Amino acid sequence: MTEIAIVECAPRDGMRLAANDVSIEEKVSFIDALSAAGVKKIEAVSFVHPRFIPRIEDAEAVIKQLPKRLGTSYVGITPNEVACRRAMLTDIDDILILVAASDLFNQVALGYSLRTMMNKVIPAIINVAREQGKGVRAYILTAFGCPYAGPVSACQVEELVARLDFMSVNEISFVDSTGMATPVQVKKLLLPLLKMDLKSDLAVHFHDNRGMGMANAMAAFDAGIRIFDTAVGGMSVLPFGAPEQQVATWNIPTEDLVNMFESMGVKTGVDLDRLLDCVATAEKIVGKELTGHILKTGRTDRVFNAPKKLKLTNPTGGI
Repeated sequence: MTEIAIVECAPRDGMRLAANDVSIEEKVSFIDALSAAGVKKIEAVSFVHPRFIPRIEDAEAVIKQLPKRLGTSYVGITPNEVACRRAMLTDIDDILILVAASDLFNQVALGYSLRTMMNKVIPAIINVAREQGKGVRAYILTAFGCPYAGPVSACQVEELVARLDFMSVNEISFVDSTGMATPVQVKKLLLPLLKMDLKSDLAVHFHDNRGMGMANAMAAFDAGIRIFDTAVGGMSVLPFGAPEQQVATWNIPTEDLVNMFESMGVKTGVDLDRLLDCVATAEKIVGKELTGHILKTGRTDRVFNAPKKLKLTNPTGGI
């Protein structure tokens, strides 16, 4: 039976949506509930400097109080060496590093050129993490296009993959930073990459701001990808360096992806009922309804009881 893996991003990516400050205890409970639902990798915290994102300044305290479950990996984002050294003082399992395939996006989002990122910033972070025995996950931002520079060369993405793999990155996730990808483009990029002789696992991270997130995920699955980044309810905010858009949330809702694959007979290892409880919690945290569908509509595999007296709801017979 084919299986896929989910990387849950809501705790790290979505807390800025909250209507009010979220306590450490609430964050810990939320992350633990996601793990209890069967999610085996969770982007739990961000070690970005509190000056930039004050609401997530409690990363160390969250990890300290988190009751880590056997078999679950907890990830913290570390965009620079200072952030990585903060992370090393905690019991985090993996770190998340960032680099963009677009040189211009690197400068806008991360403050360095692509050359500096790959020759100086990324190696320094990886060295610190490896010294402490931590796993390393990498985002390749703008893998499917840059909102400032336009199309991104597949050769540029392949070169980054080869270099990150050489640096012994455990997992590489291709990020559609501003929702520019199409299913045809997704397959065209991923098929050659999956044929490369890589030690790193490959994942995808699609944004749904143009409504193509699920279609792109299906295209990635058809190409051979088996690791998907999502967020319960779609709980996520404007990505690093992206131009402002009138979009409520960005990431593919985890429950929608799990429901889709499970209904196809593809096992995810996630308990959908418990996951929907997490979606309800996420909506309480943000103080509003999120964009996921399954909490509202119900699971595909559930049959609803018909009313005792059937009533013709459309007398004209129209469809």
